[in-house]
Amino acid sequence: MRQVVTAAYEDNVFFLASALTFQALLAGLPFVLLALAALGYFVHAGDEEVVRLFRELIPSAGSGETDPFRQVERFLTSVRESRGRLSIFGIPLFLWFSTRFFSGARTALNEVFDTHESRPWWKGVGLDFSLVLAALLLVVANTVLTVSLIDLPWLGRFVSSISTFSLGVLLFFLIYKISPTRRVRWGQAVVAGVAALGFEVTKRMYVVYLIEFTTLDRLISNNNAIALLLLVAWMYFTACVFLIGAEVAEIYDLGRRQSEQRAILT
Repeated sequence: MRQVVTAAYEDNVFFLASALTFQALLAGLPFVLLALAALGYFVHAGDEEVVRLFRELIPSAGSGETDPFRQVERFLTSVRESRGRLSIFGIPLFLWFSTRFFSGARTALNEVFDTHESRPWWKGVGLDFSLVLAALLLVVANTVLTVSLIDLPWLGRFVSSISTFSLGVLLFFLIYKISPTRRVRWGQAVVAGVAALGFEVTKRMYVVYLIEFTTLDRLISNNNAIALLLLVAWMYFTACVFLIGAEVAEIYDLGRRQSEQRAILT
């Protein structure tokens, strides 16, 4: 732990986490537009199924205008009418800012793993784009699995939680494995990928706050403002966990090499 803390301080991990958080916020805005556009096309394709899904996720409370689902229905209608414009702006902006985010992650990991970017720029861009596609596929896979299990109360939630954590570990593993310029061993990337546990725990804590304290009947409220601040704090903490996971993997690999050298000498 002492070595990890020292290495994190020397590599300016908390400053790098701030940069990643800013890039994640920039990528998150067009991602929301893209997700809303996809939702608009999905609603257009099958209104009854989407309404049933949202009624499962958002229980009815009150009647008339006080029912939160009434606002959800109005929101779905506006999204369906605006899906074309959302797609036009969301797709190019998301591709640009998401690749910039993974480029920042690649630079930060090179700093942690004590290496420099030596690949041509076009290889770096291709690598960033590949990670964007991989992240989208994992998000879509988790969403499809969650929706397909929504009718199974306990088993559905359990399988969904396991799949979400597993896909998070896989995504972290892929980033740790292929982003740095230096070759990262499989075991080293697996050790770093366990950092997804910290991401999952903090995500669940944030979701609990959203469910218990945020308000659906009005957009501007103290609880909603706190939720926005907590979102930024959660993203920053996730970036710190991501980079500290890389530091743990680096210290782990250093200890492994030292053990091999002592075995040779003895």
